[in-house]
Amino acid sequence: MAEQDQYLTDLSQENGNLELQIRALRLENEKCNKELEDLRQENRNLKLEISKLRSSLQDSQNELPSPKDRSGLPENQNELSISKERSGLQDSQNDLPSPKERMSKAVDHKLESNEESRESELQTVLKKPVSKKHWVKLPFQLNSTEHDGQQPQEISTDEPSDNRKQSEDLIKKPLKQCTSPAKAFTACTQPKESLVSIGIDFGTAFTGYSFGFKGAKQIRQPKWGEEYGMNTPKTPTCILFDEDQIFLKFGYDAIMTYTRQTRRNEAKKLYLFDDFKMELYGKVLHRDSLMTAKNGKKMRAMKVFSESLKFMKDHALDMIGKHTSGVKYSASDATWVLTVPAIWSSAAKKFMTEAAIEAGLVSESEPEKLIVALEPEAASVWCKQLPKEGFMEGDLTEAETIEQVSGTQYMVVDCGGGTIDITVHEVVEGGRLKELHRVSGNNLGGQTVDKNFIVFLREIFSENVFDEFEENHPSELKRLMYDFSMCKRYDGEVLVQCPYNLQELARKVKDIEDYFEGNSDAEWESGSILLSGTKLRALHYDCIRGIESLIEGILEKSNLNVRYILLVGGFALSPYVNGFVKEKFGSKYKVLCPVDAALAVVNGAVMFGRMPNVVESRI
Repeated sequence: MAEQDQYLTDLSQENGNLELQIRALRLENEKCNKELEDLRQENRNLKLEISKLRSSLQDSQNELPSPKDRSGLPENQNELSISKERSGLQDSQNDLPSPKERMSKAVDHKLESNEESRESELQTVLKKPVSKKHWVKLPFQLNSTEHDGQQPQEISTDEPSDNRKQSEDLIKKPLKQCTSPAKAFTACTQPKESLVSIGIDFGTAFTGYSFGFKGAKQIRQPKWGEEYGMNTPKTPTCILFDEDQIFLKFGYDAIMTYTRQTRRNEAKKLYLFDDFKMELYGKVLHRDSLMTAKNGKKMRAMKVFSESLKFMKDHALDMIGKHTSGVKYSASDATWVLTVPAIWSSAAKKFMTEAAIEAGLVSESEPEKLIVALEPEAASVWCKQLPKEGFMEGDLTEAETIEQVSGTQYMVVDCGGGTIDITVHEVVEGGRLKELHRVSGNNLGGQTVDKNFIVFLREIFSENVFDEFEENHPSELKRLMYDFSMCKRYDGEVLVQCPYNLQELARKVKDIEDYFEGNSDAEWESGSILLSGTKLRALHYDCIRGIESLIEGILEKSNLNVRYILLVGGFALSPYVNGFVKEKFGSKYKVLCPVDAALAVVNGAVMFGRMPNVVESRI
């Protein structure tokens, strides 16, 4: 009874915390609305300035001498005079910023004044001119990393004025189009400067994206599933096609649509693929490789992956366009960073590159605008610039950020849903990175715990009952596994809500309490399964031993002087994973976990797009 009271007290405390967060979000929303109104006023002022410029140009034209006045001039002088006047008018027109440049300046006008003193100090330190930064503040319901001092440190994209002018010229002038992929890397295909960097984390269980505008600190990502009672920075990696293999839905929408069709007994006509990323692991793939859907039918793997990436591309561009005062962005305006597990083969990475091209992220004539980054490397780029407040432990011991101390060696352990990936980096001068150990990993990510939990449920309810539940109620199974994924973030006993239809199917055989008779690992408690802490730890056993083996194998190298072990990825939030690594290695190394551990890869991907050569050497 005392445990229940404590559980209710914890729930009440958590509810209070959520209410405080909601109030903070509402205040932020009001602030954003105010800034939006300011931006609209800036936009009106810009239009007024343009109108004045046009009026000035018209006055200049009126002041040109008439043909009769020019008749007294020598013919060549007359033409020279007209040429100069026209040249002046053309220069004035060229000085007008493009629509997207005006939007960027208008949006960031408020923040520029606050940065002038900082830029002045930066100019003194670097002893070179620094151009104005353009900030983009988006007033909308997107999750921002801008809170409590945990802002990502800005990677400056400022250029000398001559270089910036050349970049602006590239934007203004149409590029010569190459007709052959063989010409993709010639001078004629140099891309225009990217206005936005978009990172896509194509996960085993969940997929999401983040984006950041050129010159801005803020990195943002949308929220998914709010209409279904969810509120997550990623959406399930599920995609649905109709009976003619035409794309229908992705993510939460795919699951819910499929569920409704299941009720009408029409689901077998549809192609549903979920958690399919690991299909690329350890297999020989080609463009015509096939994958099996839930209905047992097969489809080209290339189509499944390319349509998934196309959905994320369209969603990202639509989201950005909605919140930049109607300025439409195209795929060619962006640098796309697609993250992949470190343990994937070269063939799997090539497969994803081809899928990205087929999805329209980039064209064959501009392949350099697509960066395929390793997940632990992207996470490393994110972690090295976090302030000490950006880690749960809040202590870096030496400096405000890891990248400030050249020579610092650190290990990044990316604990994802499908894989565990590890890389070891050393900070070199300028904040760049040097790889000290070849990236390595295994396929014992968080979904291994989920699979062990499913095996446990089958042992309790029997194979027949659970098979029928899995086949006829896929959305409830998805919700069950989502609830369990939240339970993986707690230590000790956890309550897992048992789906209604699983209860009904089980009761057809016997009383549901009888399934738990004599079971010391779980109890039935008012519609929920009370899972013991001992059993929850046992479900993690395979993953923990896999992580231990990987870390020990790297640290045994005598030439390494690792100071930090950084745990990232959604699975890193498990107290069993986190606690084990700290207990095993914490006496010798500083073990840290970012506050936004689940977003380290996708946020790092955005920064990778801004500075693709941040890793200056690899093994």
